[in-house]
Amino acid sequence: MLSKLIGYEMKAFGRILLPVYLAIVVVAVLLGIDFRFLPTSKGEAGTVILTIVLGLLVAAVFLVTIILSVGRFYTNLLGREGYLMFSLPTGTGSLIWAKVVSSVIWSLFSALVAAVSVLPFFMIPSFSKEVQEIGFGSIVSKAFEMAAPYTINIILGILIVIAGAVAAIVRIYAAISIGHLWSDHRIIGAVLAYIGFGILESIVMALLGIGVFWAGNYPDLFTALGTMGAEGAVLAGCAAEIAFYGVVTWLILDRKLNLE
Repeated sequence: MLSKLIGYEMKAFGRILLPVYLAIVVVAVLLGIDFRFLPTSKGEAGTVILTIVLGLLVAAVFLVTIILSVGRFYTNLLGREGYLMFSLPTGTGSLIWAKVVSSVIWSLFSALVAAVSVLPFFMIPSFSKEVQEIGFGSIVSKAFEMAAPYTINIILGILIVIAGAVAAIVRIYAAISIGHLWSDHRIIGAVLAYIGFGILESIVMALLGIGVFWAGNYPDLFTALGTMGAEGAVLAGCAAEIAFYGVVTWLILDRKLNLE
């Protein structure tokens, strides 16, 4: 059932985001053609307009992704659609994680499309000439050669980005769920809950900082903590956030939800 729910969410996101992605690709192609084939003196106005449009579309795709992630959780589970969703033969956890997984996947897609939108700028004559002189294959080979020693760090970095995205989304869902407990002014309640989570995280980070300082007085303990590495510590922190906010969201939706 979880896979079906994720598929349903992916389609709902795709109906809105795919046209935006297509618009970005089209504008990026036009901008690349402009850079490559039109003289600067004749294509300057068009270049500026296309660059502005591309920048606005990239900003819009991230904004739309966030709005969809938040909006679908609220309307699909906490609004009238909730009667239908919670009548499905599946657990509350599956309903929540379907939203989280689809939101993360589409966020990564949006980031990838934004990265691809930068490619037309490689067609700028001066830059393109330098690339041709050096050789694109040589550049790629050199990049892989430089990155090879840091493969594990790169993999951990990618995992941290994904875990951080999941934690951020679940935190928003937990805040919305708490706000929904208010009989009135639920948006204000959600905002206050989100701010409260931020304060709580700051307190926890401060206590952890004190703990690390205290561990420094005990070499064996400090060494044990150090073996985790910075990446491991960040991943552990993200996992703790995901677990905490996930439990908060699940408890409210499973035990305290009122759709009246």
